Amino acid sequence: MHKNLVNKVDERGQDNLIARLYPRALTVAVKIAAGAGELARGTVLSCKEDGTCEPMAAGGAPAYILADAVDASGEEAVAAAYRSGNFNPDAVIVGEGYALTAADKDTLRKYDIVFTHMLED
Repeated sequence: MHKNLVNKVDERGQDNLIARLYPRALTVAVKIAAGAGELARGTVLSCKEDGTCEPMAAGGAPAYILADAVDASGEEAVAAAYRSGNFNPDAVIVGEGYALTAADKDTLRKYDIVFTHMLED
């Protein structure tokens, strides 16, 4: 009888979200607004007045970058988000029909979230 003693638990590929080591990528728990849908890692989040977060869109104020995918289709969800770090601007995600502006990047820089373009192989 052969028994497989090694099982893969999870597999991740390189997503090029993290660009550099400084400033350090630090995380914090955030609440994702109910009905925000399925959000992928790297989604730029803005905070609403009630303290919940949603994908960055026009009129929002960027605050975090989502560290792991989360599903908030039905009810409010708790997720890990980066509160600082150096990220690849080509790998972050924003709301449909929106693009990060220079003002958004300046706002994020106040929180130690900076962007560095990466060369991809």
